Amino acid sequence: MDYVINIGLLIIGFIFLVKGADFFVASSSSIARKFKVSPLVIGLTLVAFGTSLPELAVSFIASLTVEPGATADIAMGNVIGSSIVNISLILGLTALARPVKVSNTMYRKEFPYLLFSSILILVLALFFQSDTRIVWYEALILLITFIVYIYIMIKTGKSEDENVEFEILNMKKSVLLLVIGLAGVTLGGYMVTEGASNLATTVLVGLFGMSTTKAITLVGLSVVAVGTSLPEMVTSVVAAKKGENEIAFGNLVGSNIFNILFILGLSGLFTPLGINGDVVIDTFIMLGVTIIAVVFAITKDIVSKKEGLILVLIYATYITYIILRALTIV
Repeated sequence: MDYVINIGLLIIGFIFLVKGADFFVASSSSIARKFKVSPLVIGLTLVAFGTSLPELAVSFIASLTVEPGATADIAMGNVIGSSIVNISLILGLTALARPVKVSNTMYRKEFPYLLFSSILILVLALFFQSDTRIVWYEALILLITFIVYIYIMIKTGKSEDENVEFEILNMKKSVLLLVIGLAGVTLGGYMVTEGASNLATTVLVGLFGMSTTKAITLVGLSVVAVGTSLPEMVTSVVAAKKGENEIAFGNLVGSNIFNILFILGLSGLFTPLGINGDVVIDTFIMLGVTIIAVVFAITKDIVSKKEGLILVLIYATYITYIILRALTIV
């Protein structure tokens, strides 16, 4: 009976996360435009922040609710898993729907920073110290790097981005949606964290005999990662249907940078982020998939349907691998 309740918590939590993030983006963008804030700034901050709110809520709440002296393993697993989902499954499905074009600016800014972010988290986890944890001063390095990224994006933004349109709501409705959105994301994040942790303990540990660490890592890298990536998936699919594939790719790249630098940085300020052996492997996988996606993008300035299928198959292989790994078969 417990596992039914926990699955229910996950499903309801995901709904709150997705709708809450949607309300947040709509309301905050509208409020920003009323105060004459540039659409470029809105896109780089509020929209990126909004689509990554589920990951932020789950990881941040996980970092606050662990036992004293423990590490927030589910926070790390969620971010790494979501990054793999974004750059393989979601990008692959988007390319299958319609080949994804790559803008020239991504070569100069987004791609280098995406690769740098992926390498940086590995360096901090493996070489900066020997205890395989991300502690507060390493988290601060991630946050400072994120601030530099935002500064570069805004400083080098093109003036034509001012033509981007955002729906402007009346102030009362905007504030109401903003409050509802933040409440939904907060409650949803708590429900997903509790549901995922309890599910890992009651089902995977109890029925399959997994260790608690392996169970939490598996749930964080799979179920929670896919669920918290739903806003990115919706945004990219909608953009692809409208023929705005560059927006779809840019959203995924920006989300990964945001996840690694800001979410891990903020979460790690409060609680050390555990980097167990499995997560180390997954971080290398994240870097590998990122390199593959970038190579696909720069070869012909496009991610084709064939390459999209390869990315989807890579994700399917990855999911199979982590399930077998958790069952100690590999």
